[in-house]
Amino acid sequence: MTPRPRFDVLAIGEVLVRLAAPAGSTLESANHLDVTIGGAEANVAVALARMGRSVAWMSRVADDPFGRRVIGELRRHSVSCEPVQMVSGARTGLYFTESGGAPRGVSVQYDRNHSAAMGMSVDTVDVSWVDQADLVLVSGITPALSDGCAGLSAAVLARAAASGRRTVVDVNYRAKLWSTERARAVLTPLCASATVVVCTAEDARDVFGVAEPDPSKVADAVSATTVVLTEGSRGVSWCSPEGSGFSPAIPTETHDRIGAGDAFCAGVVMGVLDGDLPQGIRLGQAMASLARTVRGDQFLGTPAEVAAVLAADGRTDRR
Repeated sequence: MTPRPRFDVLAIGEVLVRLAAPAGSTLESANHLDVTIGGAEANVAVALARMGRSVAWMSRVADDPFGRRVIGELRRHSVSCEPVQMVSGARTGLYFTESGGAPRGVSVQYDRNHSAAMGMSVDTVDVSWVDQADLVLVSGITPALSDGCAGLSAAVLARAAASGRRTVVDVNYRAKLWSTERARAVLTPLCASATVVVCTAEDARDVFGVAEPDPSKVADAVSATTVVLTEGSRGVSWCSPEGSGFSPAIPTETHDRIGAGDAFCAGVVMGVLDGDLPQGIRLGQAMASLARTVRGDQFLGTPAEVAAVLAADGRTDRR
């Protein structure tokens, strides 16, 4: 038997096919839809791979044209799909987006019920892939999909912790998937077991009842040791046993905000891998700012472009 490869990161979750109305149009009026793929954990995986890390993605994917497109896209960005199961007779989840300026903003509609990924559980997914990675990533979207996905999320984090592997949980609350009460009940123990928790100030308030944007209060609420709290246009704050800090936001002209949080999470993951959380946060901010400048869910930047954003220190003209 050929030995399994080792990875820096294993990400677990669902990928959807994104069907987007062109900018300036609506789903009702559009004559065509742009087709891309998107999914929080896979977005993080792509960003990490593009920044030079070895990454694998674990999921279940329908053996249909959309499922094959998902696999092809991830492989194109050097994300390993060896842990992925292709499922005959299943379907690939879809989501539809339209975007516009204020006051419309971004609108998302999901069509993902009974997707192949919703069938993930400890019985249908090979949890031993956790042993091949230095770090395991789970977001709050995966346990929201089904009871089986919630059990799988807990199992992979427990297995990683038991073997001394680092873990990152991105809260990533989605109101269209579950209630705040259910999310709090499931996510609190997952966060308590994580090496690092990533959370927005809005999710801290809505899910965990932390009204003040203070990462230490979030840490207390979920019994976590290290919390990274994103505060929108203000910036990012964090607390850890090594200390706390704040990093101001990078000025950005936004063309598509979907996926920017995943690009930021990838930077945090790199900081955890390298033992330098503040640097990872700053990398994540630069990656998120680049992700916002292009359409689609994936971070399509390069390490050189990230370095240039950080070197510019807020300047937008680098001629």
